[in-house]
Amino acid sequence: SGLIDPLVVTVAARRPVRWLSKSTLVFHPLFGWLFRAAGCIPVYRRQDDPTQMDRNAEAFKAAVDALAGNSAVAMFPEGISHHSPGLAPMKTGAARLALAAAARLGCALPIIPVGVIYRDAPTFRSEAGVVVGEPIAWQDLAQREPGDRAAAQELTDRIGAGLATVTRDLDSWADKAVVEH
Repeated sequence: SGLIDPLVVTVAARRPVRWLSKSTLVFHPLFGWLFRAAGCIPVYRRQDDPTQMDRNAEAFKAAVDALAGNSAVAMFPEGISHHSPGLAPMKTGAARLALAAAARLGCALPIIPVGVIYRDAPTFRSEAGVVVGEPIAWQDLAQREPGDRAAAQELTDRIGAGLATVTRDLDSWADKAVVEH
């Protein structure tokens, strides 16, 4: 789904979306050209190549530039695309990116939580639903410094709460049958 989720979300967005994507996809020898043509911004993960982590400053700047240029930028704020029954712990990257863009623009930009829910996640071509949530309120944090850890954590918590309203957030897969019933 790490490949399908962005496509589904981009179609639901009804506008071009620049995705933050792991560098191993953006530079993949067979289909990396597709990610680059779609405007994906490569993110360098420690588990892929720890020597490349310093290149994330370039990715961060490219994402802020895209937001300042009125482009939509999307990412998985958990840091992964997965099919666990509930949300994974949120990472602060989305919040730090939003705070940096707000510092450049002088105002908060919309942060829209989007959930993709598959009827049978492991099955290719399973039915899927896309739920687009309400913009997250964070104008009170937008004037804080991009490096303000407390502001980044507070915004991360709000992003997590927003995602919980648009996706299935179960404690275990056993709860799925009850919810569907």
